Amino acid sequence: ISVVIPLYNKADFIAKAVDSVLAQAETDWELIVVDDGSSDGGPEIVERYPDQRIKLVRQRNAGVSAARNEGARLASSDWVAFLDADDYWAPAHLSGLRTAQRAWPEAVACASAYYVVGAKGECRPIRLPAAQQGRATLLENYFAQVREHEHPIHSSAIMVKRDVFLKLSGFPVGVTAGEDIIMWSRLACAGAIGYWGVPTAYYVAPPIDPRVRDQFLRRPQTPDPVALALKELMSHPKFEADIRMFLADWHRIRGMLFLERDERDRAWQELRAAVGFSTCRFRDVVSVLLLCLPLVLRRQVLSVIRSRKQAAA
Repeated sequence: ISVVIPLYNKADFIAKAVDSVLAQAETDWELIVVDDGSSDGGPEIVERYPDQRIKLVRQRNAGVSAARNEGARLASSDWVAFLDADDYWAPAHLSGLRTAQRAWPEAVACASAYYVVGAKGECRPIRLPAAQQGRATLLENYFAQVREHEHPIHSSAIMVKRDVFLKLSGFPVGVTAGEDIIMWSRLACAGAIGYWGVPTAYYVAPPIDPRVRDQFLRRPQTPDPVALALKELMSHPKFEADIRMFLADWHRIRGMLFLERDERDRAWQELRAAVGFSTCRFRDVVSVLLLCLPLVLRRQVLSVIRSRKQAAA
């Protein structure tokens, strides 16, 4: 398995990510760290590792998609696993992905369940259907599972067939948020996805505290590349209805981001688009009420909503 880590100014985290690869029970791997123009000394930390399976590649800053794609292009294995520089793996992660791959040899990708790591280091496993927990299964419907449970795929918990990944042109370069959603959606429409229902990856989530959240907020792109990509996939005979609902929820997410930025007109446009793809929901009514609140109070309410969602999960 070729492991690809995109690195950009994560000097405080990269050693933990690399160490988690070195600790894998599965030892037949190479690690390609693609430095995307870091300026904080992170690449030098990688260079100090003596293991010959670790390779450092440098490029001018071009974004996380370009870094991942370059790593996949340079990979020498048929399978490419991704790990973000601020996330890490349990020692059984690659062997778990191998279990799913052997169970479903026709799969174009294999993913595992994962933990969400909070601001204080607390971990919780993602919610999965009971039939997926603790075993190798097929991810039957990515779009429906996102709506009914949680995102079953994360960029630090998946490996893909290299030839399929390259045929799909990899992660879309230039997309600043949602590039992973485009990739997983295209993979879901391209073939079967094997799933290992044991959480073996750790995703370090951004903070929900409104006092520090600002630095992590990115303005949603316009025009919306994720919506455009999903509309291209809507003709899929198996997933058409689910993609439509998935697209509606994507517009709701964008609406919340615009709300946090106090761009009320754009938030309202996203809400109208969401209702256009599905029926009006209670959360849409809540969004309209939030539009009426001043920004500081609105952010506090959104923080409470996110905290309760995490507690419920």
